[in-house]
Amino acid sequence: MKRVALILVVLTLLPGGVGQARAGPISPWYLTAGQQGNNWILQGGSDISFPTQHPEHAGEYAIAVGNTVRTLHTPKETELGSEYTLNGTYTGVDFAYPNASLSFFDGTRDASHNYSVDNATGTVYRMGLDWSNPVALFDSGLGGTLGITYDATNNSLWVSQYGSGTTVANFSLGGAPLSSFSTGFSTITSLALDPADGTLWVGSQATMGTFYQYSKSGTLLSTATYSDLANQNTLGGDFAFSSPTAVPEPASVTLLGTGAACIMGYGWRRKRAAALP
Repeated sequence: MKRVALILVVLTLLPGGVGQARAGPISPWYLTAGQQGNNWILQGGSDISFPTQHPEHAGEYAIAVGNTVRTLHTPKETELGSEYTLNGTYTGVDFAYPNASLSFFDGTRDASHNYSVDNATGTVYRMGLDWSNPVALFDSGLGGTLGITYDATNNSLWVSQYGSGTTVANFSLGGAPLSSFSTGFSTITSLALDPADGTLWVGSQATMGTFYQYSKSGTLLSTATYSDLANQNTLGGDFAFSSPTAVPEPASVTLLGTGAACIMGYGWRRKRAAALP
């Protein structure tokens, strides 16, 4: 019984281990509260804010995260989006809004492109990593939409309705419908897929500061509330792009090896103790 308990303790310490209690997303989740001129990083039960670089009129909204955080401003050609390090430091790089006739309030990226969805029409667009040259990929058919996130496990995009719609839907890059589910609530915001566990996170304009975790099949798994965000209209959200074949970080491998060594050492000591007269 003691050996089983020790194994469970070690597994609990590992990333994604069984029995590990978590509040909020595993990976850092980057959110834009453009109306308030703030950006946020949520991870577990913690939240960190950093200001938008160009908050005039309103702050930044659409967001795509890779090795850096890249945002867009409001749909006006005279206003700029910005680039930040992953800890929220402005890099000095800005981005012009790609097309003033399109309304982008959320974004995401893969290895070579950014993506967003036009809030007015539901059309999904692909752009360069600097938000340039938007090209229409497909019409989601959902009408008013806002949220979008890339799914590296099947090279697809998830899109969420806004306004009175309650649908979150998965599409191939060519626009073929793959699956969908209803959240049961409207004004869905900040749709993002956590690559650490493959779950979807969303917010709602109706419950600012509270966020909802879903499986890809649409099962509500948990909710997380952050009092600091109770008046933050977080429309955009993204996790850092991650390849599905990424190798474990060295720290994780070291921890796994240490845990295995502890278990083996414990077993050896039990056998030695049993053999003594």
